[in-house]
Amino acid sequence: MRPENCDPEAFIFRSKKGGIIDFGDFLNHAWKGYKNRHGKQIDGLVTQLVKQGVVSEYRRPYQCRHTFITLCLEADIDAKDVAKWVGNSPEVIYRHYAGKKRDLQVPEL
Repeated sequence: MRPENCDPEAFIFRSKKGGIIDFGDFLNHAWKGYKNRHGKQIDGLVTQLVKQGVVSEYRRPYQCRHTFITLCLEADIDAKDVAKWVGNSPEVIYRHYAGKKRDLQVPEL
């Protein structure tokens, strides 16, 4: 989702050079970590989380997206809003995520 009153042609999240973020660069640098030009290991986000004990093992970026969608639905956030945030249609959210919700209960009417 773009912030209000922004340039519709501008990138929201930019690379260091101001362009679009390349997923391969994101995955192999920010997410997984890398060795810098001096040979020093720079931990990525997921490596830091594993070391801190926040997650038990390596997780793919898609798994984080899936968890976010599931947690939103479990918090009773409307599927239309979740779909807008993650770039899906409400139909996709209902088909792939809402159907797997564990605590389905008929509401008081």
